[in-house]
Amino acid sequence: MKFVENYPAILLEKPEKILVISDVHFGFEVELIEKGVKIPSQTWKILETLTTLVEEYSPSKLLVLGDLKHKIPTPSWIELREMPEALRKIGMKNIEIMITPGNHDGGIMKILRDTVKYAPSSGVLIKGEKRFFCFHGHRWPGREVVKADVIITGHLHPKISIRTDLGNIVKKAVWLMIEGEKNKIAKIFREKFDVDVRARGKITMIIMPAFNPLITGISINELNPVEKLWPLIRSNIFKLNESEVILLNGERLGRLKELEMVEGNHE
Repeated sequence: MKFVENYPAILLEKPEKILVISDVHFGFEVELIEKGVKIPSQTWKILETLTTLVEEYSPSKLLVLGDLKHKIPTPSWIELREMPEALRKIGMKNIEIMITPGNHDGGIMKILRDTVKYAPSSGVLIKGEKRFFCFHGHRWPGREVVKADVIITGHLHPKISIRTDLGNIVKKAVWLMIEGEKNKIAKIFREKFDVDVRARGKITMIIMPAFNPLITGISINELNPVEKLWPLIRSNIFKLNESEVILLNGERLGRLKELEMVEGNHE
């Protein structure tokens, strides 16, 4: 597994190449237009980026971890017309597209039909050089999550606020990596869902940045976005402030709790 340098994408390399992305949010610009922001459709820019990645890494599968579309409950013209066309163009490059639906993907099967394959919204376990459990993150994962070494998820759209030398604040997309305990996940399955699951050992969660560059995201070192957090974080199995923060270029910034202290020292 590797982070694709300068792109919000992960490449799983064994036994097959799988390109993993999250939070594409086709049609997000329609929301901006409705708020008075003049912006053209971004569909073909997104397609261009995806095409670049597919041609460079030649994956056999593209796995989208939810929120492929944006508008709910009624899809926009971008989602109804341009999104299916863009995905058909990607599929023509001899690549299978699979989605594990997110909270913005209601009705997506009616729009895309057999253009893509559908995994459960509770997630899918992929066995490779490690065992990866992949899902959007807005809901509790399926029980197979305890078999994984790594959880890959989206939903949060993490960004970090950085103060420049001129005193301006800029936001940059980041990866978050957090370590947790499998036995704590198994305990919730037993106590909350009455499912007899047992597991031991460490498990790592990777939270992906949004693939759509227009998505504002949450500035993780400016506020505690409790209302945006999903069950695996709210349950206190994974502590957000313990996460390692990594820029898209691969630069490791340290743990979030240390960055919060650095940010505070500027005030």
